[in-house]
Amino acid sequence: MTIGNGLRRTCAFGMVSLAGLLAACGSNPFEEVPVPVCPSAYLPKDTAKLTQFNGAGKDLTDVMFEAEFNGYLGDCGYDLDDKTLDVIISPIITAELGPAAQSRGATFQYFVALRDPDGNFVEKSVFDVNMPFPENLNLARYRDEQVTLTVPLSDVWAGPEYEIYLGFQLSSDQLDYNRRFGSE
Repeated sequence: MTIGNGLRRTCAFGMVSLAGLLAACGSNPFEEVPVPVCPSAYLPKDTAKLTQFNGAGKDLTDVMFEAEFNGYLGDCGYDLDDKTLDVIISPIITAELGPAAQSRGATFQYFVALRDPDGNFVEKSVFDVNMPFPENLNLARYRDEQVTLTVPLSDVWAGPEYEIYLGFQLSSDQLDYNRRFGSE
């Protein structure tokens, strides 16, 4: 049975007689089935911003674009029969063209990762973004389609102890830049 946090069900109503329904659900067919809460989500400061330089240098005149996470929309669901956690997330990103921009678009990657209670990353997906800018604007906003991570769990009640991480897939130079100059 798949159960989301926003929707709690005990039984699916269908072409079943009332007697069959009561037998399948127990004595109270309208009793709610408890569901674990969603894991907490984090946007680490050092991967929440991306500055793309043109390669000539690292001052303001060399910036092709800057992108930043502005948040996300998300939910999760548990499949109690298959013992899986489905994390559904849709990041919201803004970007601004810099003085060294050579096109009306920005291309980058972001990740969604899941960390287990022992601190190990058990699932990570990287997504490509090609973000166009309108002809008369240097600022654009992007909301990706919902992406889903599905993770098998030995115990669905351990689901809330997992953590979700979002951020830009950065090179080591980009990560060093964010750590040196802060990504406020």
